Amino acid sequence: MGREIILNMENINKSFGGVPVLKDVSFELFAGEIHALVGENGAGKSTLMKILMGVYQYDSGKYIVGGEEMRFSSPAEAQKKRVSMIYQEFGLVPYLSVVKNVLLGRMPLRGGGLINWTEAHRQARWYLDMVESHQIPTEEIVYNLSMSDQQEVAIARALSYDPVVLIMDEPTSALSLGEMERLHERMRILRDRGVAIIYISHKLDEVFRIADRVTIIRDGTIVSTDNISDIDAPALIEKITGRKAKKALESEAAQIQPSQNILKVSNFSAEGLFSDINLTVRKQEIVGVAGLIGAGKTELAKAICGVLPKAQRVTGEYIFDGKEVEIESLNPSSAKKMGIGFVTENRLEEGMMPAQSLLFNLTLPSLGKVSRRFVISPQLAMAMTTDVIDRVVIQPPEARKTMRLFSGGNQQKAVIGKWLATEPKLLILDEPTRGVDVGARQEIYEVIREQVRHGAGVLLLSSDLREIMEVSDRILVMRHGRIVGEAMRQQMSQENLVELVFGREDVNNNRK
Repeated sequence: MGREIILNMENINKSFGGVPVLKDVSFELFAGEIHALVGENGAGKSTLMKILMGVYQYDSGKYIVGGEEMRFSSPAEAQKKRVSMIYQEFGLVPYLSVVKNVLLGRMPLRGGGLINWTEAHRQARWYLDMVESHQIPTEEIVYNLSMSDQQEVAIARALSYDPVVLIMDEPTSALSLGEMERLHERMRILRDRGVAIIYISHKLDEVFRIADRVTIIRDGTIVSTDNISDIDAPALIEKITGRKAKKALESEAAQIQPSQNILKVSNFSAEGLFSDINLTVRKQEIVGVAGLIGAGKTELAKAICGVLPKAQRVTGEYIFDGKEVEIESLNPSSAKKMGIGFVTENRLEEGMMPAQSLLFNLTLPSLGKVSRRFVISPQLAMAMTTDVIDRVVIQPPEARKTMRLFSGGNQQKAVIGKWLATEPKLLILDEPTRGVDVGARQEIYEVIREQVRHGAGVLLLSSDLREIMEVSDRILVMRHGRIVGEAMRQQMSQENLVELVFGREDVNNNRK
């Protein structure tokens, strides 16, 4: 017996400025399934979903929801027809309460047009309880909630429209492993209740863990749709990129012999953030620091770069390139002069100026190199920009294009590339491939390894354990602000790493 088709998009075509971005795309969704939609940045995933939500209008084609042909003119109209989308940024109003966010613009009223708060809290509670979010108070201000709780509020708001189709765009990009598992449980609950979920993600391990089927889109064209049980990771990567999956970099890493220390911190502490950190990074070595979001990794990176607020006292011993560093006087400018490049986890707010050109962003940390007598040389600036574009493979290679117009993967490569231009002795990377597709991810790994070949040390901090295992030469594990384990990559198994990251007791509880 065939399954009910709840959504059928047929031969969708869309062009921007005469450039086709979707070409005869057909996509089918069953009721009560989790259907992953994967592809590289710029492949057309978001455009297709924005057409479904009524943000964009297609040039030709049609889509049918619940047996009825529709053409939404806006997201509000799509929601009324039971199609909802949860965006990567959640779209919540942080300083409003949970109940106001869940029912925003649709608060129940009593006589005289006043809000019926008792009924509003009852309704918000109902939608939160649908995904077993019993722990979230409806009166709490959203800003005070954890990222995973905020996401569950976003899900509750989407459910308040009683969707038959729910689109989730990169839902785990800002979640820890534990929070990710909690989200997956919520998704299974919704699926079992008949909701059809379109799941957009670059994290292929999650796709295999949660999806029933997967559709691959490349260059605006559907490559295939497969049952998840009928495809493996190398085949999926090849379909996504059009290239055979690259092997892990372990064999090459073993050929590079790290030399003397470039960084050493001892008893490094910041009250309330991390304590008693003993860490070294050697030249030509990639040290991976694994840990859940909130483990203290980001704060450690910022302390090493002098980015923490001055009110936050940092203590301990700090030696860089053989010289002792006075921690109290360390700041981002002095760290850069020492030879430290810092790629922040928040590229949009801290890592780039999205309204400025690629050229402006790439040359910003290296103005001294592209200036003559305190005046910027356009020729030197363009030469440096062109070199970085070639080194990190930014597409399209348009120096004067505004940063926000590039895909997420190319933005991330630019954020890394601007620090490569400073020729750092130590490159610190905090969540370097968050929200980046599988093709760009491998290109970023190649850039990191190339930097090591040229003598730099790399400190890579990530909650993506697959990334830590693939890229690192030596692995440290951080939990609750402390280093709880250290081993060479060859001596660390995936299971050992998971147990250290979570804590053995937590892992065993999750297995019960």
